Amino acid sequence: MSDEEKNIRPDEEMNPEEVDLSALLSGIRRVSSDEDKKSRPEKKEAEKTASHEEKAASHEDKKVPHEERPAAHEEKPVSHEEKAIAHEGKNGSAPRKDQPVRRRPMSAEQRKRIAAKRKKAEILMILTIVMVLALVCVGVFFAIRAVKGGEKKNTEVSTTSVAAALSDTSETETEEDTSTTTTEEETDPTPSTTPEPTPFPVGGPDLSGYCVVIDAGHQGTPNLEQEPLSSSMSGSKDKSAEGYTGVVSGINESQINLDTALLLSEYLKSLGCEVYLTRETEEVDISNKERAEFAVSKDPDLYIRLYCNYANDSKTSGMSILVPSSGKYASEMTVWGENLGKTIENFTGTSFRGCQASGNYSGLNWADSIPSFMIRMGYLSNSDDEARLQDEEYQFQICQGVAQFITTMAKH
Repeated sequence: MSDEEKNIRPDEEMNPEEVDLSALLSGIRRVSSDEDKKSRPEKKEAEKTASHEEKAASHEDKKVPHEERPAAHEEKPVSHEEKAIAHEGKNGSAPRKDQPVRRRPMSAEQRKRIAAKRKKAEILMILTIVMVLALVCVGVFFAIRAVKGGEKKNTEVSTTSVAAALSDTSETETEEDTSTTTTEEETDPTPSTTPEPTPFPVGGPDLSGYCVVIDAGHQGTPNLEQEPLSSSMSGSKDKSAEGYTGVVSGINESQINLDTALLLSEYLKSLGCEVYLTRETEEVDISNKERAEFAVSKDPDLYIRLYCNYANDSKTSGMSILVPSSGKYASEMTVWGENLGKTIENFTGTSFRGCQASGNYSGLNWADSIPSFMIRMGYLSNSDDEARLQDEEYQFQICQGVAQFITTMAKH
């Protein structure tokens, strides 16, 4: 190796596959020119050698692959898949199914929007379910109602049919009875006497010769105008105060008083007693003073006033008697009142709370010249008493007690 060959720097040594042909040729020519001075034969031989090497290098250069050739500047290798995706992106077509699609990461705002939409969808779904259930419940309710209505109609129809059948049967029986009676009348021409029915049980004291005035306390429409309390006392009271009402039924006291007074009147008349009533209907306007004056004008053996009572304590029950504290019979009225109350207690079974003389009632004060009694038949504030006061049997028992008490009084 010559000195010039030795002077070649290591960094100039290159891979045979990466040799620059022009540099190689110039180097060979420089070496050959130097050696040509020494020997012509060697020069010719070197030229031949260089020519052969040049041809060989040219032939090898043709065989080197395109991707292995050196470039002016190196670029990052691109795969076939990336080239295909880039080509399809340029053409605007969608990527192939076998190629994965890269998605951009969502921002926090986009996630919030998606979460809000999901919540709205859930709320709408819940509301829809609730509405569907409500509609189903309403449908079931009306279906049940319709079924019950049909059953009720069927029951009414059957009841009407039964009533019609019973009516037909009764008409048939009536016709048969009529035909039988007609036949008997034709057979027996002698008429039979039918006794008239009596509204009261058989029996009772004989009250012939007695005269009684009965006052049904209060009236349908109260009169709150004032009138004198009595002829001997100062003060005034309502002409006809408003009565009490039942705690359960709400019935007016004036109606109970009137019903009992009418029953008492009929019963006493059936026993031979002469009876007068201060009123016979609810539609009147008669003051307590006027009622007392009416009673005194008849000069009766007794003046009976029928009333109910009321208390703040709903447990309070029973009946009581009130009498005037002044007048011709003042000393005897309390004893007579006790006797009357006990007699009614024996017939009704209700508790007698006692007799009290009072000057606070104008209806008694203006009638103190005759035996006057106010019977408080029971408490409308007590549910049991209220029910008894509306019971005709209880009312009749009071009538029996009054009738029995009349027999103890002297006749005028």
